[in-house]
Amino acid sequence: MFQRVPTGIPELDDVIEGGLPKAGLFLVAGSPGSGKTAFSAKFLYEGILKGDKGIYVSFAEGRDAFFSETARSGLDFAKADEAGLFLYMDLLTVKNEGIPAVTQAIVDAVLDFKATRLVIDSFSAMAQAVPQLIEARSILHTILGKVIRQAECTTLLISEVPMGTSRLGLGIEEFVADGVLKFTQKEIDGRVIRNLVIHKLRGTKIGRREHMFTLDGGFRMLSTFDSSHTNNGHSYPVIKNTASHCSTGIKGLDAILGGGLKRGSHILLEVGEDVSSPSLMSFLTPIISNTVKSGDQVICLPVNGMYPEELQESLRKSVPEGLGSVQIFDITGKGGPNTVDLGGATVLQPFDMFWKTAKKLRKPDNRLLSIIGFDALEARYAKDLPAMQGLIIETIAKVRNAGDIIVSIARPFSNTLKELASASDVHLRLVQYDGVLCLLGVKPRTDYYGVSLPGNDSNAHMELVQVS
Repeated sequence: MFQRVPTGIPELDDVIEGGLPKAGLFLVAGSPGSGKTAFSAKFLYEGILKGDKGIYVSFAEGRDAFFSETARSGLDFAKADEAGLFLYMDLLTVKNEGIPAVTQAIVDAVLDFKATRLVIDSFSAMAQAVPQLIEARSILHTILGKVIRQAECTTLLISEVPMGTSRLGLGIEEFVADGVLKFTQKEIDGRVIRNLVIHKLRGTKIGRREHMFTLDGGFRMLSTFDSSHTNNGHSYPVIKNTASHCSTGIKGLDAILGGGLKRGSHILLEVGEDVSSPSLMSFLTPIISNTVKSGDQVICLPVNGMYPEELQESLRKSVPEGLGSVQIFDITGKGGPNTVDLGGATVLQPFDMFWKTAKKLRKPDNRLLSIIGFDALEARYAKDLPAMQGLIIETIAKVRNAGDIIVSIARPFSNTLKELASASDVHLRLVQYDGVLCLLGVKPRTDYYGVSLPGNDSNAHMELVQVS
């Protein structure tokens, strides 16, 4: 049974039995700019917060530059240095003195300083002074491995992965290390996605191997979106509307949209095939909650595959006092309680019923938010697709003229997606990536944002975490 050293990243510690095995040697590999240094600095600072001493050995960056860069992420290493908990070893100018001397200096510093956490940045630079790979492996195994392990110092060994290659560093580190963490970054449609991959971790049962993270504001791993924890009755606090915009109830989304949902606008929410109905409902709940708590009315037509009763039950948990302000349409033909039946022989009937209900609910001093699962209409009236496409454009135009707001929901395979997109003022896309629910803007174009559910704090909002 290994003692564990927390990394300072709860989402990672949760899947590796509480942290890295104590006194181990761990390879942190990745291409330049992939997040290796940010992760390693976070690891060291976690120890400092617990009163542990840490050492950062650098062959590439000066002390002042390191302090300045990490301070931007809220890591005050200068203060830790003054408190005697941190030591920065700048070996940029001494690596040419020979690898044995440099290695001995590191070992001596660990023993003299009584450090329990060590980062070497990077072994790739350090090994440049070694004429043969076998000598570098010997140094790793006998000196850094055995000596530092005996000192019970948990060590991160940063190694560069050249662009376009799959080899980790020099190709020897991974065989000596107790664990290998690889940091990757790639672009999807010009947007950056970052991943941490746990290749191996001795003596550890790994819960999940791939994890999405961001460097925005420092290293932060994004939580997976567990649909079993969604719609748990969280009561979202109200965000005030403005004269021109209605808040979504999600501060980050309001910022993306320039203040919220603009009155008299059409928002297309394109939902990926891998996004479940509960996950979608969790994203929509703060929008509906903020609308009804602000005194406005909501019309909902559930997406294909979601029954009206499911929607009612979800809202009953989060907006119990506002259910009277939400009118739910039923297109399933089941005729659920407190719903409006949209069934009909032709597609004209549901659109006609929509406008009758909208007229009834609309009041001079408030606005109407309509959330329409057009994929449900499409599934029901597939034979009337040409007529439906024309009715969609007509409906959106009427909503705009009334100063109301309509949120259209469609899947990537929807036949109506093209019409909805061309008629949209805003086009958002909700997708699942490595277990993380992500939002991105197509119009306006944005980066990926991880969707994070609020915790137990009753005043907490859903959070959008930018991936950059």
